[in-house]
Parts: sequence; structure tokens; C-alpha cells
Amino acid sequence: MEEEIEREIVRPGSYIVVQKQNFRKLCKVSEKGTFTLGKEQIEMEQLIGKCYWSTFKMIPSKNGKKNITLILAEKAETSEELRKGVTSGIDNRSITDDGTSQKLSKEEIEDLREAGKSSNEIVGCLIENSTSFASKTEYSQEKYIKKKENKYFRYLTILKPSIAILQAIYFRQDHSKINCLRMDTLSQILSFCDVKADGQYILYDGGSCGLAAAALMSRIGSKTKGNLIHLHPGNQAQMTLVHAMNFPDEQLKRMHTVNLYTFLRLYHQGEEVIIDELAKKYALSRKLANDVKRKNSNEDENILNIKRPKFEDSNMKADELIVHENNKVDDTTSLVGSFKMPRWFDETREAVNRIKESVAQGLAIIGREHPLNIINELLSFLGASRPFVIYHCHREPLQETYVALKQRKDIINLKLFSNFCRGYQVLHNRTHPDIMTNDLGGYLLTGYLVI
Repeated sequence: MEEEIEREIVRPGSYIVVQKQNFRKLCKVSEKGTFTLGKEQIEMEQLIGKCYWSTFKMIPSKNGKKNITLILAEKAETSEELRKGVTSGIDNRSITDDGTSQKLSKEEIEDLREAGKSSNEIVGCLIENSTSFASKTEYSQEKYIKKKENKYFRYLTILKPSIAILQAIYFRQDHSKINCLRMDTLSQILSFCDVKADGQYILYDGGSCGLAAAALMSRIGSKTKGNLIHLHPGNQAQMTLVHAMNFPDEQLKRMHTVNLYTFLRLYHQGEEVIIDELAKKYALSRKLANDVKRKNSNEDENILNIKRPKFEDSNMKADELIVHENNKVDDTTSLVGSFKMPRWFDETREAVNRIKESVAQGLAIIGREHPLNIINELLSFLGASRPFVIYHCHREPLQETYVALKQRKDIINLKLFSNFCRGYQVLHNRTHPDIMTNDLGGYLLTGYLVI
């Protein structure tokens, strides 16, 4: 119970979502840090120790003109009271927009902001000093108040990151960063993959900033027996949104993030072959390093005030090497003994052991590459009568994969479809589709593996 309460409190190093009206931004909290909101720098110090979903008022800071500090507020102000008791006109034909209707100058309005006035007070002053506001129609008055409220609004709310919130933020900013994954598409991936709290699942994620892995781990949950083998291309996995979810350590330990190629090699070739190859590569790299050092030492022996060049092996990480600078070794065999296994090897070995002990109960492939070769390799790790789902933002790769899988006798119930969903704005007397709807939603190929 205490652990759950702690997770509802903002701590240094945790991620938060800052919401100011309709705008949201993902930030990482630090004790003396700041985050940018428009042209202002917001100080984070007052956020630490507060609960998620708290509301703060923005006031000028003593640390700079554009710096803003936060104080806890019970609730944010609304502009509902500004609309009460205000007369309105019949139409706007008699209003001329020549910039002279507002009596307050820009300097006077800026002085109100620097004095720490609330948005209601500033907007109220603008209404009082406007010669054309009373002549506008009711709809125009609401539009004017909303526009000014958005500009001078001085409250923000701290939200707890969730899959839906993170997807909305990234899809609105740049949908290509999350591989054009819509929220309805992501929910169908979880459904077709049959993700449960006590199962073991395989995910190949080729570029969604960790959104797919975060969604599967969120569905598996904390303090469960579920595991996720997270396969990725390249040297580093995209884990931004996995970290943003603030998962507890015990939950993160049940997600094994490994390279796809290394995972397949270790599974099929065994540990001894991989260890022997890594040791020989390490020994060869150290022998070349020693040769370069001796050569540079001989060339610079009689030259003063010149530093010897420092050799660094670009193929191995510094914390993966054990270097003996005083030992002069001429053959690669004696260097093998100083080899230390890289960190990724233990993680890959753990993932391989997991899949050898128990087959996966579901398989999801979300990539930018052609999925045919990937699905052919990973289907051998899927249990009998278990589902798989493939997502791609284009239709053609899935069509070719569908034709290839249709020829196999161990694949049934193949379905290729698009799940485009149009949003609608529902208001009184003006219901219509969203004008700025993005039609990117990708395509899904689902099926079952049988024996």
C-alpha cells in the first residue's frame, strides 16, 4: 500500500506530463531543473513531493524575467463568470477591426502579467477597455474570451503518464516517431496478441520510441508473473516511453530488451561459439592497440613535449574491457584471459533461457522493415494455437506477407485489414467530423499458429 502511495507522488528522476489547457508536454523532473513552456522557463523545484493531478499557479520568479515559479492551487480559474451579465449585439457588420478598439496598450497589458494578475483579471480588464466587445454577437464574445484566456492562462496541471496520454502527445507532435500508431490500433494489437498478466510474450519493435513495449508492459502489470522479450534492430533499443511510464524496478526486470540478430545467434549457435568469437575479437583489438602504442613510442622517443596518441577501441565499450597497461603481450592467446563479457550478453542469455523454458503465448511485430523474414524466424518461438499480430504503416509489405503465410499449413485465420477511425466533434447544433483528422493509422495482419 505504501509503495502504491509513493508512486502517486512526484520524485526527482520521474516523468510527468504538464498540461496547460489543451497543450501537453512530457518532462523529466530534477531538483533544480526547469522546462520550457512557450517562451517561459518553469522551475521544477515546487513539483517535488506533490501528488500527480495537482494544479499550480504560475507566478514570476526572482531568478529571471522569463523564469516562472509555481505555487500549489486548489483549482484553476475559469472564464464562466466573465460571460455573466454581458450584453451582446445582433451581428458584427458594424464592427471595424482597425486595432483602435482596445484602450490598453501592450506595455500596460504586459505590466498586468508581470504584476502576477490572474487570467480572469487580465481578460476582465481587456473587456472593460474594449469599445467593441458589447457590440459583438454572443458567439464572437465567447470566441474572444477563449482566445484571450488561452493567451493569459496562468495555471497548469501535473498529470501522471499513461499510454493514452503519451500516444496523444507524440501523435500530435510527430506521428512518424511512433510509427504512425493510433490509440485504437495499439489497443487492437494488445487484444489480438491476447496480452495477459501471467503470460510470456515476444515483441519486435522497429521504431515506435518504446510505445509498443510500454503498452505491453502496462497490460502485463506490476507484481505479476508475466514476461516480455523485447527484440529490436540496431545497437540500442528505443526506450523513451518505457522510461516515461515510471514502471517499478521489479516490472522492468521482467522485460528483456535484446538485439534480434544476437538473440537468434545465441539461440541457434549456443553460448560457446559466441563467447569464443567475442574473446578472439577482444584479443585481436588489444593486440592491435599494443602494436600501435609501441610504434608511436618508438617514433616519438627523441621528441619532447609531444603527447603520445591514446588508442581507443571503437568496437568495445570502456566498461566491457579489462586493460593491463604494464603487460607487453605479443600473441592474442594470452589476451583472451583478460576478456570480460559485455553486459548485453547476460540479458540476451536470460531471454534465450526464458524462451527455452516456455514458449511465447503471443507475438507482436511492429516495424518499419518488411516483416516476412522476421515473422518466419519468430514463429518457431510461438506456442501452438497462439496468436500473432503484425503492424505496418503501409499495406504492400503486409500483402506480400499475407500471401507467403497463406501457403503454410500451420497458419490459420489470417486477416489483413485497416482500422481507420474518424473522430467527430459533437456540440449543440454543430456536429461534424474533425477537420484536421490524420488518416494515418496503419494496417494489421493477424493469425494463429497451429500444429
